[in-house]
Amino acid sequence: MEIDKKTVAQRTYQNPAASSILRQDDKTSKAKFFSWMEEKGYLIRNEKGALKYGTDWHNKEDRVAAVRKMVEIMGIHPTELKNEDFFNIGLFDVLKIYTIKKGSFPAVFNALKEAYPELEVNLWDIPSLKNIISRNRETAEEATRWLMAKKNGAVSESDFSEYGVSFVLSFYNNPFDAMIFSQPSIANAQCVKALAEKYLDNGFIQNQNKRRAAIKFLANVKGSPKLVTYSDFEEFGFVEMPNYYSSNPLAMKTFIKQEDKKKLLVGLALSDAFKDFNIWEMGDPPKSLFIDKSIRIETTIWLSKSSGKHILKLSRSDWERNGLSWILEDFYNGYEYNAIREAMDSL
Repeated sequence: MEIDKKTVAQRTYQNPAASSILRQDDKTSKAKFFSWMEEKGYLIRNEKGALKYGTDWHNKEDRVAAVRKMVEIMGIHPTELKNEDFFNIGLFDVLKIYTIKKGSFPAVFNALKEAYPELEVNLWDIPSLKNIISRNRETAEEATRWLMAKKNGAVSESDFSEYGVSFVLSFYNNPFDAMIFSQPSIANAQCVKALAEKYLDNGFIQNQNKRRAAIKFLANVKGSPKLVTYSDFEEFGFVEMPNYYSSNPLAMKTFIKQEDKKKLLVGLALSDAFKDFNIWEMGDPPKSLFIDKSIRIETTIWLSKSSGKHILKLSRSDWERNGLSWILEDFYNGYEYNAIREAMDSL
């Protein structure tokens, strides 16, 4: 049976193909299937001539051959396969293997993934799994990431229905929220900005979970929190997000230089979204912030903890390795001993 991969990709549980009406009568299918299994040696006859299984189906090649033949005989498209078809055609033992094969995944999904790897089947491609995936948020996030990758990051609002993953929107208020919380690794800035202009309002920014998810989304797309800049927030239409932190006490320090203000807002946003992220870990940190002695001391203590060394055993290479040697040059006349002594005095 020839498989059209493009047809499978377009098939969704919301729009099952008309091929389902070609499903053979169960008894006829079972008779044909048993005849094939006997021919292949999967069914054998005992001394009385009664049929019995001659395999336990633990061989992958046998399972694949049986599943593909079952689909062919039933006259259906692979994605139209259902769990109960295994019962009806006499492959209950195969179904049991697929049930435990991948843990929580449905048996029919495991069967199709193994028997038809060329189709790259997803859970949402299988009509019979509609009720299962419509209750699973993790699957919704996976589907959104799949869609983002499928469209090379350029996803529009209508793509969710056109690509058969509109079930995703039952978990979120809108496509923008779905994209943000799925944390894809690829996203087209122009497309995201278009959705942000529609859905990223003050209520979104005031919502801590959504705000942090959006900041993490940006860091994920950039590859690391360290690489995120203010211009990235602007490019993706998130500019109001770092501005939210303008009331932070650090952002209101009068000694912060003009060129460092936006950098500081970004650093505050990142340190809010990522529990263990510190402003001095930014690729281009707001250097005037370190006029604040307490910030410098905190950095030295962090260096001690992250390197696993006592403060007194820190060396210049520890600052250099973390991209922080500029602190020694700007505030300690180039000597790490001055930084160490300042931190020890505070302790």
